[in-house]
Amino acid sequence: MNFALIGVAGYIAPRHMQAIKDCGHNLVAAYDLNDSVGIGRRD
Repeated sequence: MNFALIGVAGYIAPRHMQAIKDCGHNLVAAYDLNDSVGIGRRD
């Protein structure tokens, strides 16, 4: 199953991303207007 996550700049986002991975699913899109903790950043 594919997932899109809206709101990835928060502190709980890493847990949601890990849960998606642990269940064998795919995170295909992630988006947030802000980057308050650097979770969604690609450097």
